[in-house]
Amino acid sequence: MATMARFLVIQTAFLGDAVLTLPLLGRLRAAFPSAELHWIVRSDFQELFAHHPWEIRIWTWDKSWGGWLRLYRELRQDRWEAILVVQRFFRMGLLGLSLPAKHRITYDKNPLSFAYTHRVRHEFRAGLHEVGRVLALGSPLGVSPEPPPLPWLCPTLRLEVQKPYIVLSPTSRWPTKEAPWSYWADFLRSLPPSLHVYVTGLKGDRDRVEPLCRYHPRAANVAGQLSLPELVALVAGAHRVYTVDSAMTHIASALGVPTTTVFCSTIPAFGFGPLAPHSEIVEVKEPLACRPCGLHGKVKCPIGSFPCGYKLPKLEFRESYREVFQ
Repeated sequence: MATMARFLVIQTAFLGDAVLTLPLLGRLRAAFPSAELHWIVRSDFQELFAHHPWEIRIWTWDKSWGGWLRLYRELRQDRWEAILVVQRFFRMGLLGLSLPAKHRITYDKNPLSFAYTHRVRHEFRAGLHEVGRVLALGSPLGVSPEPPPLPWLCPTLRLEVQKPYIVLSPTSRWPTKEAPWSYWADFLRSLPPSLHVYVTGLKGDRDRVEPLCRYHPRAANVAGQLSLPELVALVAGAHRVYTVDSAMTHIASALGVPTTTVFCSTIPAFGFGPLAPHSEIVEVKEPLACRPCGLHGKVKCPIGSFPCGYKLPKLEFRESYREVFQ
C-alpha cells in the first residue's frame, strides 16, 4: 500500500452501530499505521469521535440528499485505496460506488453490492457478534478479524460524580426492548443504599424515568442532561452498567465496563450482546414462540401480554469490582 493511502469507512446508522464500527477502524489503523482514516457518521455523533486517538477524520451526514451530494462533491476530490460501506442500504451504497477507489467493499445484502469489487457475506447466526460481521469487511484488505484490545472509546473529559456508582439505562427507541418499569423498581429497591445510581436516557425519556428514582435514595435522573462525551465519561467510571439491548450496551463494551444487558423482544443470537469482561445477559429462561418478534423489536407487543418482559428472572447486583483499563 502507498504510504499515504486513504481509507474511507461509511456507517451512518444509529449510535450503537457507529460504536460497533470502531474495531474495524482500529484494525485498519494497526494494519496501515501511516494511512489516512476517514469515517462518515451521522452529524449527531461527531463530538463523540472527533478527538479519537486513532486519528480519524470525521465526516458527517444529516440524512438528506443535499448532505449526500455535499459529501460526494468533497470526497470525490481524493483517490481512495479502499471504501468500506458498513451498511446494507442504497444511499450509502451509491456513495461508495460513486467515489474513485481501488477497492470497494460492502455486504452482499447491499442492493448495489454487485458493482463492488468485494462482497462480504452478512448473516445472523448464533455465536457471531456484530463486531465480527463488521471486521469481516476488512478481510479483503488482510485486516485481522480479531477485535483490537479494549478500550475502543476514550473519555475526553472528567465528570464530578458521587462514587461508587452504577449506570442504569432502561430505555430504547423500540418499546418492546424495554423491561417493565416494575422490573427496574424491584432492582433499585434491592441495591445497597450507599450505592449511587445514575439513570440515563434521551431528553424525551427524562419524565418517563423520573418515577424510577423514587425507589432508591441515591438515584439521580440525568436523562437528556449529558452530551455524548459526558455520557462516555460517566459510563467509563461506573462500577457496572445495567441496560437493555441498546446503544448503551455498546458504549459500555467499547469502554470495557462490565455490563448487564436485559433482552426482552430481541435475542442475543442477533449478535448485539455486551463484550466487556465480566458482563452478563439476562433473558427469559423458557422458549417463547413469539420471540424474537423482529430484529429491532416492536412498538407494541404483537400478542399483547409481553411475556418476554414480565417473565424475566430477578436481576441481581454484582458486588465484585470491575477491571480497570489503564
